[in-house]
Amino acid sequence: MQPLEILALNLIVILAAGFVSGAFCRYYHVSTIVGYLVVGAIIGDGGLQILHTENHDLKHLAEMGALFLLFSIGTEISWEELKHVGPWILVAGFIQLIAVSVPASLLFALIGIPWQGAALLGAAVALSSTVLVFRALHELNVASSPAGIRSVGILLFQDMAIVPLMLAVPLLAATGENSSFEFIRLAIVSLLFVTTIPVLAFVTHRFALPLFSMLRSRELLLLFALALLGGGCFVAHMLGLPAAFGAFGAGLILGGNRFTQQVDALTLPFRESFAAVFFISLGGLLDIQALLRDPMLVLIGFPLIVAVKTLGAALALKLSGMNWRVALLMGLGLSQVGELSFLLLSEGMESQLIDETHYNQMLVLAIGTMILTPGLIKWGVRKLRDETALHTKKEEKPIEAREQIREAVIIGVGPVARQVASRIETSGADVRFIDLNSVNTYPLIQAGFRAVTGDATKRKTLEEAEIAHANLALVAVPDDEASVQIVKSIRSMNRHCTILARCRYQRNRERLHLVGADYVTDEESQTALQLIGMIEKLAESESF
Repeated sequence: MQPLEILALNLIVILAAGFVSGAFCRYYHVSTIVGYLVVGAIIGDGGLQILHTENHDLKHLAEMGALFLLFSIGTEISWEELKHVGPWILVAGFIQLIAVSVPASLLFALIGIPWQGAALLGAAVALSSTVLVFRALHELNVASSPAGIRSVGILLFQDMAIVPLMLAVPLLAATGENSSFEFIRLAIVSLLFVTTIPVLAFVTHRFALPLFSMLRSRELLLLFALALLGGGCFVAHMLGLPAAFGAFGAGLILGGNRFTQQVDALTLPFRESFAAVFFISLGGLLDIQALLRDPMLVLIGFPLIVAVKTLGAALALKLSGMNWRVALLMGLGLSQVGELSFLLLSEGMESQLIDETHYNQMLVLAIGTMILTPGLIKWGVRKLRDETALHTKKEEKPIEAREQIREAVIIGVGPVARQVASRIETSGADVRFIDLNSVNTYPLIQAGFRAVTGDATKRKTLEEAEIAHANLALVAVPDDEASVQIVKSIRSMNRHCTILARCRYQRNRERLHLVGADYVTDEESQTALQLIGMIEKLAESESF
């Protein structure tokens, strides 16, 4: 077969395997990321060899999926969040990088690897997987928590650090007299590239996005987003920077505005496909035979990497303001070797700092730690949630101490939400609305209500609705996962607000209570219209 036919066949196999493993993981409540990595290892060159290709082709497939995922991560992060974590991103990220790379480099040097190669391997070990950790935190609805934001901040620093680390490879290899000059030149180019991102974001928000609002075309907005993604990757590559840097920058340019939610909604059906391509291709690189030939690599390498990375991340999180218990549990989430490490290792192998054996061993360790990570994150988050639930029970105010309804925010404009808003408005309260669809908010604005069009899972959308000043919030969105994230964000932004939430399934009632909802009604056991009676009763007694 021709190379293009082989590539097309591999994509079909990967997507089919992703569907099977994804369905299996959803049914048995297992992390889909683990399923993708495992099924990739099974069908890859080290397993059943169903993927008829060399590892080089699989790397390209993995990189293609990583670009889309990094772009999605960039759109998820608003400039307000970056400003919020800005004071300690550099400090915590630098501490984590040094606290992991230095001891790891010493360990590699002790087993006989030359110091240049040991330094490269140590730096590669220090990098974690932004894609995997962000996705796992998002699935567990803790990405916007204080510990989650700090973890993402450290990951962002690592993404930025990959540029100078890759620029340092020629210096370690001493490949030429102009290596120092090239390092300085690329460092300046990188700085200029970073500084243009907020400028382009301002220009995009100020001029381009209003044009899409006037044209009212979702297709043009999607084409613009894809063109921005491709352009960012191409420019970064032409400047000698990693294409992943350009993909993440393109996402930042579109992030933090109401049109971001529309781009999010348009790309949402494809995001699982991008994840499948990336993680299954990555799992396909795993050589199962290498594990059987060298079992000591697993018995010694895995625990050492997890321990060193967990302690390094915990130290950074502790110095950023977390207590030791939270820092250690969240540090487990950063204990894997990330996808950007492969770029650094490939560059090191081409510069002959490490050989193919070292590269393959690191590949086995990296993918192995990736498989372990979702389980470690889930365990750590469960421990923290148990502690948070106890803490919330002690601090929860009795209903009698609550104030009368003054300001209310209705999230999700449906028939029930409209009836509830009508009852609240008759009591003289100020009612504000949030909805993802402008078709729902436009009539409300015309009627004189304050309405925000946007995704309420984003803190900026909640800030636009002034959730911090509300003493009542009704969350009536059709997606239970979104409801959990919205309730958690509201509770973190307003501890005194009374939160009423609807959920589709009874099994999610306890989750909503744990993240901060005061009252929860579900569509299985109760009619959502009971919310109206509940609000009327509380409003009449003036004990809200």
